[in-house]
Amino acid sequence: MRFIYIALLAMTATLAHAEMKIAVVDMKRAVLSSDQAKVAVDKFRAAKQGDIDTITQLEKELKGIQEKMSTSADFMSEEERRKMKATFDEKASTYQFHRQNMQKAEQQELQSLAQLMEPKMQKALKTIIEDSKYDLVLRPEAVIYSTGAIDITKQLLEKMNESK
Repeated sequence: MRFIYIALLAMTATLAHAEMKIAVVDMKRAVLSSDQAKVAVDKFRAAKQGDIDTITQLEKELKGIQEKMSTSADFMSEEERRKMKATFDEKASTYQFHRQNMQKAEQQELQSLAQLMEPKMQKALKTIIEDSKYDLVLRPEAVIYSTGAIDITKQLLEKMNESK
């Protein structure tokens, strides 16, 4: 009899635990998809348009040199091939330098945007949690499996876009 009572108690605890309301939210995705982030990205791109154009031009030049080397290599002298390779290496180095600088600037911009939007995002998330009475909210990295039904990222994004 005592065993049945313990088993019933364990089942009751499991059922109570199953009613726990759990959600998953990707805060980074919500911040980066927000209207404010889109405006900031557009401003960043406009400010860095010269650098973007330089990188694009270097990519085209590098592809052109590669094509020329592959199609005309058999007909070139050793000296011409060396010069072309040196030109390619120089442009590749310049491209890499500009690309790394752009990536650093982009990362810094996104990081400062995330810090700027953190209070707004936290306030919106707190409102969603309180309104929907969630017991547990996890980041997607902490979840091994979930159905899309418990993802509240879209809800967070909408709430952030509402409060301007």
